[in-house]
Parts: sequence; C-alpha cells; structure tokens
Amino acid sequence: MLRLSLAVAAVAVAAAPLKTPYPPPNQGNGTEPTAGVGRGAGLTFRPHYAIATYNGISASYVLYLTQKPVACKHAYLATVPYLTVSIVTRGSPLVVGRPSLQRGNKNFVQLGFYVARTHYYSIQPGVRLVLTRVTAKRDALWHGRLTVPKTRITGAASFSFSGTFAARWCGRV
Repeated sequence: MLRLSLAVAAVAVAAAPLKTPYPPPNQGNGTEPTAGVGRGAGLTFRPHYAIATYNGISASYVLYLTQKPVACKHAYLATVPYLTVSIVTRGSPLVVGRPSLQRGNKNFVQLGFYVARTHYYSIQPGVRLVLTRVTAKRDALWHGRLTVPKTRITGAASFSFSGTFAARWCGRV
C-alpha cells in the first residue's frame, strides 16, 4: 500500500504545473548602472534605484525601477511614478545574455508603469529585457537592459522607456 501511495504522489507532482525555477542560478557578468528615461501619461520617469524580487504566489521574478529607495518587503509602496518588470518563465530558467522569451502566456516579460498607487499601464508586446547578470546571493546585484518602444496606451497617451539597471536581489518577498 505504501508503494502505491508513493507512486500516486510521484504522478501528482509530475502533473503539477511548472513553476519558475527558484532560486535563480548565478550567471553573467554585466555591470550596467541604474539609469535611463521613460515617458508616458504626461510624466517623465528617470530611475535611480532598482530591486529584484521573487513572488512565490505568481511564481515570477519582479524588478522594481524607482526614483527613490524602497525596501524589499514594501516595494509596492514605491513613490510614483515607477516601473515593475514581471518575468514569467513557467518552468524555464531565466534567460541571461540575450533577450528574455516572449511566448504568449507561458514565457513573457510584462512592464507595469505606475502613475498612481492604484493606477498603472501594463505593456507586454515589444518589451525587451536582457539580463546580463543574475545571482541568488542576497543583496548582490542583478544587471541588465530594458527597452520599450513607443507604445500607445490609450487614445493619445503613449509610453516608452530605454535604460539599464543594477537591481539589488531581495529574494522571495
């Protein structure tokens, strides 16, 4: 009976949906600073700080690019405007050294441009993220480049961003 239970448990684990691998492997040697400029919804955004987190509920990595420092556990309280970059891999490892995958709802990068605490614009097609360094060591830096071509959001409103980041790794929050 015990063997049957173990076999059923093994099948259940194998049938479970794939989650983003955590913690990330140490890869790359990027050294980019946090810099860049974004424009949208009548605002100009220049990030000076960045953090990288792992969201266990959505099983995704999230970068926060902000103008002022923000604590890892309270990144959602960042002063607006700020950007979030969600990296969803559904079981695949993070891509380092080349553009992150954009494959429908399985592997994608999505940007959130927060213009108010409860109001943001979400952009997925056209977002180009290149991670150049990733590490699992807490407080170490993730480096990379982020580009969003001018994208129409609503009516006459559009958004664009071009920049780099050195994001402090916070781990699971």
